[in-house]
Amino acid sequence: MLDAKIEAALNKQINHEITAAYHYLAMAAWCEHESLTGFASWMKLQRQEELKHAQRFFDYLNDRGGTVALQPIEAPKGKFKSPKDVFLRAFELEQINTKAIYDLYQLALDLKDFATQSMLKWFIDEQVEEEKTAREIEDLLELAADNKSALLLLNRQLGERTAAE
Repeated sequence: MLDAKIEAALNKQINHEITAAYHYLAMAAWCEHESLTGFASWMKLQRQEELKHAQRFFDYLNDRGGTVALQPIEAPKGKFKSPKDVFLRAFELEQINTKAIYDLYQLALDLKDFATQSMLKWFIDEQVEEEKTAREIEDLLELAADNKSALLLLNRQLGERTAAE
C-alpha cells in the first residue's frame, strides 16, 4: 500500500506531465501558424512522449493500489516571439519536470519506498536526455540567429524525428 504522501505526489506528477503535454501542443500550434511544420511535428511528438510519461505514473499508481486523482491543468502560453523562444520554454518545462521528479524521488527515499525509487530511476535518466535535447536545439537556434536558411534546415531536421526517439 502506498503512503498517502507518495500517492499525492504521484498524482501531482501526473498533472506535471499532462500540463507539459498541453504546453507542447500550444507550442506546436504556434509553430504551425508560423509555417514551421518540422518544429511543430517535433513538438507534437514531444507532447505524445509527455502523455506516455503521465500514463506510466497513472499505471504505477494503480498498480500500487493508489487512487488516481486528476487535477486541473494550467492554460499554456500560446504566443512566442521566435522558435528560440519556443525552445526556451521547452527547456524550462523540462527543468520544472526534472525538479518535480527529484522531489518525488527524495520523498520516496525519506519514506523508504523502494518500489517508487526504482520506478523513478527511469524518469531521472529520461529527464537528462529531455533537458539535453531541448538545450541542444536552443543552442542551434542561437547559432542560426537570423539566418533563414539555417532555420529552414533545422526545421527540416526536426521534422524528421520519429516517435521511436
